[in-house]
Amino acid sequence: MTGFHTQPGSSSRIFVPAMVAIALLSGCAGVPPRLEAPSQATTSTLTRYNAHACTPAVASALDAYRVPPEVVRDLFYTQRQSGQGQLVGYTAWMHLTDQPGSLIVDVDRSCQFEQAYTRDGANLPGVYRSLL
Repeated sequence: MTGFHTQPGSSSRIFVPAMVAIALLSGCAGVPPRLEAPSQATTSTLTRYNAHACTPAVASALDAYRVPPEVVRDLFYTQRQSGQGQLVGYTAWMHLTDQPGSLIVDVDRSCQFEQAYTRDGANLPGVYRSLL
């Protein structure tokens, strides 16, 4: 039974190489950086584009991902709602001056960071690139 692992007290068997592959791939999925208080420069720049209540949280994410505020061309927010129409969070959309596409930051309805990703050709180191 080499290559299989049985959980104690369980009859289910898990193929060990598959477990290793999952662990490695999950590490590549874009572990969010540790967020700190946003810099004044990033907060100021983003607030000029949009003074939304979640702008400081978005600024903090940009700082954590080392996105210079001067490359942000614009910022707007969309609401994310549940199937029942309740607010679940906001999505911050930004276009960058030095590349196509968008940088997107999702926050919950309390403005807590959830995830960041790019799409439509934008590519930033450490930020997940959506294929949509």
